[in-house]
Amino acid sequence: MAIKRKPLPLHLEIQRHRGNPVGLIRSSFRENGKVRHSTHGRITGLSLEQLKLLQAAFRGDVVPKGSAEDFQILASKEYGASYALLELAKELGLDRALYSRKEAWVQDCLAMIVGRLVYAGSKLSLSNQWKNTALWELSGVEGKVDVDLHCYLPMDRLLERQSAIQRTLAARHLKDGHLVLYDITSSYFEGAYTQSDIVTFGYNRDAKRGHEQMVIALLLQRGGLSGRSRSFCR
Repeated sequence: MAIKRKPLPLHLEIQRHRGNPVGLIRSSFRENGKVRHSTHGRITGLSLEQLKLLQAAFRGDVVPKGSAEDFQILASKEYGASYALLELAKELGLDRALYSRKEAWVQDCLAMIVGRLVYAGSKLSLSNQWKNTALWELSGVEGKVDVDLHCYLPMDRLLERQSAIQRTLAARHLKDGHLVLYDITSSYFEGAYTQSDIVTFGYNRDAKRGHEQMVIALLLQRGGLSGRSRSFCR
């Protein structure tokens, strides 16, 4: 009866005591309580760096180029929506409306505006998104975001410049003393709206809990009536 033995794993041993390094292809096994080695081949004519690379391949530390193991995700952050909306805000001149100079607090304010559109959360929750989004990095903030430094202090600067910002926006968008009326309301829905992007669970002013909600915003000006609606959840 023949017994098949499992092939012994091979490893590469590098000997450097000679003039040129030599690689020995070996397998190790235990016999009578002692570790013994068998040599299966020699590799010569390679540099030490090349032999170390082969040694790593024998250990399984090298993967083929282009294979699935060759691709490794080190970090993944949302980028597209934040980049597009920041560029749109700058194209519309929103940063210049906030302040004519390029200062860090202006970029923080743009980040909060875009964050409200993309994530629809509180300032604290937005500051904690720094690990998941490139929004803050695109706005010039490196590393961890401090909610006091990057959210609340810039909001204080906004309050200081409220009148100036309003005058700038009025001069840009309103002519001949336009009167603008703005109001919002909310509505709840019965049934399921699983395919709707503007309906979600939340709490509205009518205290209708457990229902899907939608907030409706109305803007009235002399040129006509325009409406905006979006999902609302808090």
